Amino acid sequence: MEISKLSKGEQTRQRIVEIAEREFAELGYEAARLESIGKAIGIKRAAIFYYFRSKEELFSAVFADVHESLVSLTELRLDGVDDPWERLTLLIDCWVDFLVARPTAARLILRNCANAAHPSGYSPEFSRNALQLLREIISDGDAAGRFASGVSMHLVNLLSGSILHYVCNPEQLGSERPYRPDDPAEVSAFKMILRKTARVILAL
Repeated sequence: MEISKLSKGEQTRQRIVEIAEREFAELGYEAARLESIGKAIGIKRAAIFYYFRSKEELFSAVFADVHESLVSLTELRLDGVDDPWERLTLLIDCWVDFLVARPTAARLILRNCANAAHPSGYSPEFSRNALQLLREIISDGDAAGRFASGVSMHLVNLLSGSILHYVCNPEQLGSERPYRPDDPAEVSAFKMILRKTARVILAL
């Protein structure tokens, strides 16, 4: 729903989630402070507890918002498309577009993947629906005789991991190969590489 159509309270809640996403992504769960989140919005720390009972609940809301947004966008892009290869291509493009446009979500997910001790507010259910969309496309392609079988988890890990690292780590390749993840030419080239890789892995 558009921000302009939300009530004032709903707008404040959404703004808290947006700022918290940035704080958790940049600092990690432990270092993020509710005081800083409130200050960025112009409210006191205590006011956050009107919307969220705890830091853990806010963390949960941030992850839910990220994955629900990703799933909604993916389902919209895939709507009405039946061909497995086309669905896979659209999903790849969608995930790249989403995380390039929302790099804080990419950093948050990558941080969480590396954190063995998740906060109590985190649930693996958040990512399950998004990953299930990819698994279903691969399974459908396999059942239709279009894809090679037995590679589902390998492709899931390869695609999701590659996209996260592409968005989060442009400086890690060294000064001789810097890039901007949101540069249209880079995005286009990266999508093409992912599509070619998927085709090689899924080739019969």
